[in-house]
Amino acid sequence: MRACERESVSEGDLRPKSLLFPILLTASLAAPASAAWAQVREAHLLSRATYGPRPQDVSRLSSMGTQRWLEEQLRPSRIDDSAVAEKLKQYESLEMSVSELATMYAPGGKGMKRPQQLLGELVAAKLVRAVESERQLEEVMTDFWFNHFNVFFNDGPVRYMVADYEQNAIRPHVFDKFYDLLSATARHPAMLVYLDNAMSNARRGVNENYARELLELHTLGVDGGYAEEDVREIARAFTGWTVARPLARNRDRNTRVTPGSFVFVRGLHDADEKTVLGKKLPAGRGIEDGEDVLRMVSRHPSTAKFIARKLVQRFVADEPPQDFVDELAAVFTKTDGDLHAVTRALFTSPRFYDAKYYNAKIKTPFELVASALRVTNAQYRMTPQLVQTLRSLGQLPYTESAPTGFPATSEAWVNSGAMLNRINFGIALASGSFNGVRISWDPANGDAAKFLGSPEFQRR
Repeated sequence: MRACERESVSEGDLRPKSLLFPILLTASLAAPASAAWAQVREAHLLSRATYGPRPQDVSRLSSMGTQRWLEEQLRPSRIDDSAVAEKLKQYESLEMSVSELATMYAPGGKGMKRPQQLLGELVAAKLVRAVESERQLEEVMTDFWFNHFNVFFNDGPVRYMVADYEQNAIRPHVFDKFYDLLSATARHPAMLVYLDNAMSNARRGVNENYARELLELHTLGVDGGYAEEDVREIARAFTGWTVARPLARNRDRNTRVTPGSFVFVRGLHDADEKTVLGKKLPAGRGIEDGEDVLRMVSRHPSTAKFIARKLVQRFVADEPPQDFVDELAAVFTKTDGDLHAVTRALFTSPRFYDAKYYNAKIKTPFELVASALRVTNAQYRMTPQLVQTLRSLGQLPYTESAPTGFPATSEAWVNSGAMLNRINFGIALASGSFNGVRISWDPANGDAAKFLGSPEFQRR
């Protein structure tokens, strides 16, 4: 079918306008409007909730129906992904501890490996998951939430913590309560080091970096109703949240702690009374101050709106429709930040399927590369050329230095130079000149280079 865009949502007004999803070329134009509309909806869901539809994905979703497919994806632990797990075993760094990685990959370390080799393994593993995992929604949401709680690989020791951060602070919580995800990131050494909270203490000085980004980027948003005094008070609440050093002891329990892990040091905490967002935190407490702050901001009305807006901007439109934002914010509030419920609401809302949002978002560079490998059923291996392609396109994973993460809007990825690089990537892939990649392309679908460089394929 040549699936088509619609100018209204009535089935009677379904008419060919442009090639919406080239993956559906094999279906018939003569299909009834209701059937054609169902296929368009399915293709739209696959374009946003996965890294691009493979032919087998289209068939499976069509046979299952969107509701059943989505419910399956929302429970990733029930989906067999053993083939990907087996393939990931080749990247030994994924199974190493932070201290082991520091020993192996530190400049001049015992392992005689460079930090950029570690980055290459992380990017390769991310690409394997994006291209081959059957748990596509989990991969897409892991990417979204990592970007929301961004940390920078090249920020000193953070490079040894990124793999653990994604695997243990982000991935397990993408369908949990927002508080659980927020708390996991707040305690992780990668975040503590990246935003300098590991150095913040009542003895040598309070650092406000994490407190500011917690409010501005992670929860309430820049216009969320907080004041500079709240930033200062929250920074005081998180004093003593730090990273264990070699041979350190947990002073509260007199037991050894793992070097490089989270530890609360009561002696470094500001235990005086604090007032955060109008609520008093009594004097004489310890880690409870920070934990109360996390609960407070995770349940704040501004957080519901801010998170809802980011989700709609990422998965629906660059200019998020306010009615959709309000709809998701209401679900967030009603469920106490249940991300399973919020994600379901996002992909089942009639607003998500409004025809004006079809093919309305430009793929990010990583989405472009992953979807090209998926749609062509490519056999590939991670090569310097693939890494360089992602870098030249502007999105090498884990290397965005700003806490804002990579941009979510199409404008950031569309300029003459970027589009030329995208077209060149498609031509190289289709011509067989891309080192380490061999595509399997059905000639009936037309010229592969033309397809991969087309405006339709660039969008999702």
